[in-house]
Amino acid sequence: MNYSTKPKLIAVVGPTATGKTSLGIDLALQLDGEVVNADSRLFYYGMDVATAKPTQNEIKGIPHHLIDFLSPSEQYNLAEYLKKARLVITEILDRGKVPILVGGSGQYVWAIIEGWKVPEIQPDPSLRSHLELKLAQNGIGPLAEQLAAISPITAETTDLRNPRRVIRAIERVQSKSINSSFTEGRSTDSPFDHYIVGLMIDRTNLHARVLERLDSMDKNGWKQEVELLLQAGYSTKDRALSAIGYPQMISHLNGECDFSESIRLTAVATNRLIRHQNNWFKQNDTRINWFDMTRNPKRHTQSIISAATKWLGLK
Repeated sequence: MNYSTKPKLIAVVGPTATGKTSLGIDLALQLDGEVVNADSRLFYYGMDVATAKPTQNEIKGIPHHLIDFLSPSEQYNLAEYLKKARLVITEILDRGKVPILVGGSGQYVWAIIEGWKVPEIQPDPSLRSHLELKLAQNGIGPLAEQLAAISPITAETTDLRNPRRVIRAIERVQSKSINSSFTEGRSTDSPFDHYIVGLMIDRTNLHARVLERLDSMDKNGWKQEVELLLQAGYSTKDRALSAIGYPQMISHLNGECDFSESIRLTAVATNRLIRHQNNWFKQNDTRINWFDMTRNPKRHTQSIISAATKWLGLK
């Protein structure tokens, strides 16, 4: 039995396509919990298929928080997420329920679990214009090198292939706020008594799952979803549409590549994301209880539920 007086929080983490969403729902059903989303791609309404957002049937009546609350054109940052997520978690605890944090966005997950203090930083228009000009003239390489030079720690935890994230990271460093979110924030004294479940699948099977997901996206209206977003006036200039699956399909719709190439590019980007997620959730991290879901996932799901139930002291 767990005797800590801190509020209890369960987290389900790991790379994409490992089954985090369904496990979070199963845990919530068994433990009287509610799910708090920690996947930044699910914040935006109208973006369902390419993000593998759970359907109403799939969530089985379990409350899901911080999903579908932003327009694809809205800007959002870690500080705003923390404010909303902490409020939601407090409300869940006040109802006597178990908050279950689910997602693969490592920065969001650890910021909650470790209690990061991240001030809201307003963009610097002058600096941003300078960085965007540099990007247009020389590509992402020099910006990634600049970030690594001024803050190696930040560079290590930033997707250096994503121009928006690199520019935003440089802005944070230049504003001198980075010490709050990456050094002071990474405390060993979490505000929660937490049980972290990590899901993994061997590389071959995970790649096969990625391809299965892409096939499912195609059958569920991936192309039509992107067409609707474009008709509504959104574009790749909107931060949300930089999410995997959207630029690739937009390139196809613009006649820049055929459909099979958009599939290939999406698979490449997804596998790159998986490598990035593995940097956030390392298998040698002793805080994470890892479960290999490669074979017999149902049996492992029951093992996870049993372990979480015991940790909560419910039996």
